[in-house]
Amino acid sequence: MVNNDANVHKAAPDKGSMDGPVIDRAGLKSVLDHKHPVQTASASPHHDKRQTANCNSWICSIAHGSMPLAPSGYQFFRNVKDFGAKGDGTTDDTAAINRAASAFSSTNSSIGRCGKECASTSYLGAIVYFPPGTYIVSTPIIQYFFTQFIGDPNSKPVIKGSANFTGIALIDTDVYIPNGNGAQWYINQNQFLRQIRNFKIDLTAMPRSNTDNGQTYVPTGIHWQVAQATSLQNIDFVMPVSDSTGSTTAVGIFMENGSGGFLSDLTFFGGNIGFRAGTQQYTARGLTFTSCLTAISMIWDWGFTWKDIYVFSTYVAIDCTSVGGTTSQGTGSISVLDSHFNYVPYPITLRSGGPYPNILLDNLLVENSASVVLISGGATIFPGSSSPIYFTSWAMGNQYTSISGKGGPATGFVNPAPVKPPSLLDGSGRIFTRSRPQYANVAAGGFVVVTAHGIANDGTGDQTAAINSLLASSVGTPVFFPAGIYQVQGTVNVPLGSIIVGHHWSQIRGTGTYFGDANNPKVMVKVGNKGDSGVIEISDMLFTVKGPTAGAILMEWNVHESSQGSAAMWDSHFRVGGAADSNLQLANCPRDTANTASCMAATMLLHVTSQASGYFENVWAWVADHDLDNPLNAQTTESNSGVPLGVQTSLNIYAARGILIESQGPCWFYGSASEHAVMYQYQLYNAQNIFFGHMQTETPYFQSTPDGNHPFPTGQFPDDPQFGDCQPGSSCAKAWALRVINSKNILIYSAGFYSFFQNWDQSCIPGQSCQTALIETSYSQSIWIYNLFTIGASEMVTPRGGIPPTLGADNQAGFTTEVAAWLVLATGGGDLGGDGGSQDGSGIVYIDPTIFVQPSPTVECWPPCTLVFPPSTMPSVSTIKLPPLKTTITVNSITTITTTIVVPDGKFKPHPLNYSAHKTQKSTRLTPEQ
Repeated sequence: MVNNDANVHKAAPDKGSMDGPVIDRAGLKSVLDHKHPVQTASASPHHDKRQTANCNSWICSIAHGSMPLAPSGYQFFRNVKDFGAKGDGTTDDTAAINRAASAFSSTNSSIGRCGKECASTSYLGAIVYFPPGTYIVSTPIIQYFFTQFIGDPNSKPVIKGSANFTGIALIDTDVYIPNGNGAQWYINQNQFLRQIRNFKIDLTAMPRSNTDNGQTYVPTGIHWQVAQATSLQNIDFVMPVSDSTGSTTAVGIFMENGSGGFLSDLTFFGGNIGFRAGTQQYTARGLTFTSCLTAISMIWDWGFTWKDIYVFSTYVAIDCTSVGGTTSQGTGSISVLDSHFNYVPYPITLRSGGPYPNILLDNLLVENSASVVLISGGATIFPGSSSPIYFTSWAMGNQYTSISGKGGPATGFVNPAPVKPPSLLDGSGRIFTRSRPQYANVAAGGFVVVTAHGIANDGTGDQTAAINSLLASSVGTPVFFPAGIYQVQGTVNVPLGSIIVGHHWSQIRGTGTYFGDANNPKVMVKVGNKGDSGVIEISDMLFTVKGPTAGAILMEWNVHESSQGSAAMWDSHFRVGGAADSNLQLANCPRDTANTASCMAATMLLHVTSQASGYFENVWAWVADHDLDNPLNAQTTESNSGVPLGVQTSLNIYAARGILIESQGPCWFYGSASEHAVMYQYQLYNAQNIFFGHMQTETPYFQSTPDGNHPFPTGQFPDDPQFGDCQPGSSCAKAWALRVINSKNILIYSAGFYSFFQNWDQSCIPGQSCQTALIETSYSQSIWIYNLFTIGASEMVTPRGGIPPTLGADNQAGFTTEVAAWLVLATGGGDLGGDGGSQDGSGIVYIDPTIFVQPSPTVECWPPCTLVFPPSTMPSVSTIKLPPLKTTITVNSITTITTTIVVPDGKFKPHPLNYSAHKTQKSTRLTPEQ
């Protein structure tokens, strides 16, 4: 934690008086007078009934749906003007907006939503809509859990701080409890499902600082402390510019903790700091900073991907001199790609004396700089120039760049530089991006509204046939799913050309016997048919199940783009268990449950098939580890271990596989995550031309009880892991974070893979012994991994086929391990693969049939190992006699044993040849195959 005004570590901004939103004038006066803590229960309800007034966008005039599991009378959609806000630029709208955000309905403010002592919810969601206008705010607007703030996309509303503003930020997403020793309303790692989009945040009239009950704050736009399935989009931050009268103190975004997340299309003008960033992992894309003192101030992180960042006329672009978090962490790693710094004297500054982050700079243009990377008050690591400096790839940190598997610390231009498939690039040579469409120019009448066609959104019945009929007749027209739960008991077929628009993560929920058989899995949402090429757009949807649904494949994606990025999905997520009415909650599937069959909830969450391509932005595939709606969540507290402490709502939910990608590309995954599947979180099989702009995983907390072999059958999908080389009782047979099998042209720009538990016990973290290995590669090459960081595993990367693993112990950097560049398979290795193996040897190595046609074939492995020869031909019974093996031992390097075998024509199936370090001769008799 850090405070808001002076970057003082372990000084949470928790001395203020505000313990909730100001929702009436009396409460507002008390705060501005600094008299006493604000209470929320005594507010008078506002009875404005203008449900369609002040509306010039489809967002407010279309049918909005509901929260079907909420109590009767609960209001889902809230237009702030229906709660009394004026938006006239003079009236103080604080109380009215807070009523809209917090009240049960426009006629009942005495009952609140999920705030303090609630922790989280899956059924009390809300959209708070802001028509165009200027809304004066004098204390924070509190955004409650499971809420979207949406401004008019055609005319951004302005949230303007008043000259007497008091509090932490104009918008606060996680309230500090007064004198709570840093405690807040919500646990930051569990802050799921939030959006803020289409606003102008104006800090120009706010005081240089404000004080409430002894707590000092600087003017701040958004206090954004969030986790997965969250986003900021299309927001402008306008702040004072430093001049002869003094330096500005304003901050655009204050994010001191979290575990996100994604944001895009933001601008920052003026201010002391544009974005103060502290989080486990995050992806930011399309940010512009102009005339700030510091564009980005890193408080702490494990990994952060910055893509398409433009910084102009700013003193420092990315400041990495701070520490934060609960354990005084610094910046673990930053990946900056496709970016431009102009008239920035000091683009990247580092903390004197460390800790130094891992840095990856890729396709960066720097103009008019004194340095590119500088230790504050010390040496220049990467000099600048008044002339433009353009470079492809520069890194600082541990690097593994040879197929030998050897690596170590390095700073400078990276060799080899990445080879990027043209299909992944836009016309300017950058990795392609496409922002989420908001259909701003479509009138409400231009949408097909599914509930107007007899389709129920109340979580009952079977809506499969009705949805399929409507989608089939609506190709090319936006199909709008009002908020709610659309229950299906069969496969929903999304035809080519469909445009599906959700509202506050509208749910398609599978249930019933159709999805009940793990031996006969069925697709819940089938996007196109194999061989389709064209347009698909899906946004703001949630794909869920009501268990048991052991055979459910939540989505099969079959469509290939017809133009770049034409097949795409944004802000849409997969949730298995942990929610109300899912039959997969604490009462059904508690931690350590023996009721395995009832808690088997999915065969796979997302399958991108071999002929498909796709653009996926802010997609989270979550198998629930806790119950979102249980009141015991209020007892959960923060911890130093990366996950919350004292969780009493833990679950054992079983889903076999996370995300399987067989696509030949192109595919883009920005800000994606896959967590808690049994076999793997991501698997790339026969895939190519795939880009990841930060990916994140977690191993199931319950493993190894049961382990990755249970409770699902294997073999139904290509190359399911078998864990055959794992010893009983070890931490080996656990879900892979990432498997890359028979794949090529894979680019990963930052990846955080975490194994926090061994059977719900975290004592394994300090020794990195929660899990043996996280990443497996086999028969793959042109693999480019930058800023890989892991927790809890002995082996970060386990290549098959003879390359030694990359060990966590060799790369420990604070709480996580950190590797700046893993390029072992960048330029070769496609012929190396197999199963098994460890740091003690290569295990089983399958030899490529090309050895029989190469003039001088060489086979390599690290003993002990097993070489498995491919089938070939011989004319008759033959004997191959292997000569004595010559072994050369080199200190601090690798022992290589090479054997050359000359075979005449004929047909044979050789037995596996087993080698150990002390054998000098090996022969085998080969019998022709009949």
